[in-house]
Amino acid sequence: MPILFCNIAWMKHYAGRNSKDPPLGGGGFPRSEGYCGEELNFLKCNDGFVYGHFETIKGDDDRQVCIERLGAGRSDQYLDGVDIVWTAPVEGHDPRCIVGWYRNARIYRHRQLFNGQYPTARHKDDEIQSFRVKARNDDAVLLPTKERTLTLGRGPGWSGQASWWYAQDTQNADARRFVRGVQKLLNGAAAPSSTDRNGGRGGGKAGRATPDDYSRYVNAYEAVISPRHDKLQRRFEAFLSRTDPGVRFLQTFRDDLRYVDSKGLAVMAEIKPTEPATLRFAIRTAIGQLLDYKQQQQWPSRQLIVVETAVSNADDRALAFASGFGLAWPDEDRGFTIIWPK
Repeated sequence: MPILFCNIAWMKHYAGRNSKDPPLGGGGFPRSEGYCGEELNFLKCNDGFVYGHFETIKGDDDRQVCIERLGAGRSDQYLDGVDIVWTAPVEGHDPRCIVGWYRNARIYRHRQLFNGQYPTARHKDDEIQSFRVKARNDDAVLLPTKERTLTLGRGPGWSGQASWWYAQDTQNADARRFVRGVQKLLNGAAAPSSTDRNGGRGGGKAGRATPDDYSRYVNAYEAVISPRHDKLQRRFEAFLSRTDPGVRFLQTFRDDLRYVDSKGLAVMAEIKPTEPATLRFAIRTAIGQLLDYKQQQQWPSRQLIVVETAVSNADDRALAFASGFGLAWPDEDRGFTIIWPK
């Protein structure tokens, strides 16, 4: 799914004009006027949608969003199925951080006017006249201020002075890792399933994650790309190069690693740092991501889950094999063990 980062002013709630929740940062207009077009970005409307604003006006020019860079045709006026990540300067000051997101949103090439047909009375009262993006209420997530801990870097390859950033185009390695981490966060943003909430060390199946394990795993490995992730990936790539001199590594898109072995077999791999307590949850997370990549990208070949912990439990192996996924993990004798479903 394409992703667009949009920078707005900092607010606690984005629920309307309020002297106790003024917009901070976000350019000269909010500073001089005390309000902004994004102040209702997370107000859920009775028609089932949220309407998001980010500023596109520069001088006398209301710039268009080049939605063809996200996959739209050049004559298309909007594009569906886009993840919008909202960023803001922390309490009005650098660095920028992620404050929330819209999943599966519609982004418009040009500013859209309400033309007097306001989605709520609050939009009318606050004189919010336009929007640039919309999403269903259930697909909008606003982070509490204490959870706005993911900050963006600055400099070449990162979001610049424009209010929107085509993040997938970046050639900056650190920015690419950050974007991939954010995409994984969005893909795993749902609460753990009932099996996770009820499972654990006290009688559940071996390898099942407890709620604490779930939170720790997400915070450590899914919200950002951890050093352990990079170390595991480099180790696996070195193993492939050493054991198969004809291996070729391909360009990735959201996924962690793609390669073609000397026999011409293509593999897409998802890398998961793990501990014994989080192994099963990591496999489940990787399965969801790989299925998403397979459908979105029409990937025709094998998919592999690379973990840091030996998958010795039969239930954990069956979890991957039942959906057609291979498993790999470090092995002191051979470098890595790789097993595929029969």
